[in-house]
Amino acid sequence: MRTPDDRWAELVAAALAGELTPAESAEFEGLRRSDAARAEEFAALEGVAGRLRQGDLGWTTPRDAGDLFARIETSLDRGASMAVGSAPRVPLARRPRRWVVPLVGAACLAAGLVIGANGASVFRAPAPSGPPGTLGAVEQIEVRDDIGGIDVSADVVAHTWGTEAYLEASGLDVGATYELVFVGEDGTEFSAGEVLGSAVPIVCRMNAAVLRGDAARMELRDTGDAVVAHAELPAV
Repeated sequence: MRTPDDRWAELVAAALAGELTPAESAEFEGLRRSDAARAEEFAALEGVAGRLRQGDLGWTTPRDAGDLFARIETSLDRGASMAVGSAPRVPLARRPRRWVVPLVGAACLAAGLVIGANGASVFRAPAPSGPPGTLGAVEQIEVRDDIGGIDVSADVVAHTWGTEAYLEASGLDVGATYELVFVGEDGTEFSAGEVLGSAVPIVCRMNAAVLRGDAARMELRDTGDAVVAHAELPAV
């Protein structure tokens, strides 16, 4: 049975996503002005949504990251579902369809913003876009394979706290350790972490403590520091 809180959650989700119709906008404003608690709730959520759009928290949806990011997203959503038991993956709420789902905890924050008291609408903030270095925007890069038999592709995302890579690799030696490294203009190196070679394609997200504007190159290296794949990053 639907409640007034369910309708409020729907309207808030649509308002934050910029998808209210004129009639819905009037309904939303009436509810917000008649209830100080709801007005306060919306103001707080509006602040969080602003930070999501700036790319310094949570998850951002790619503008056009192609097949690679879709596979990474599927992999991460599968892990989030396992972490919260039977909680399903919640699709992006876009007009004309809307979803109201139970609050399932922090794992939902990896997929979007959770709002509401008795029910929660889950949506994703509009994807940032712009030139290389735009906070939160998925930047497609050209990766060159330096060793035959492997296939590496990647996208990068600039954050206020560093640079993130969406990495996919296949053909790596099973069980062997590989390190992803960002290299600065002055040659300073910043590790984004390590992965193990697998018989199946590796799909992961890796992070380095270097601002996108300070990163000039990305390299995937084996334990002997040999570069197995690399990408020159566009200047910011």
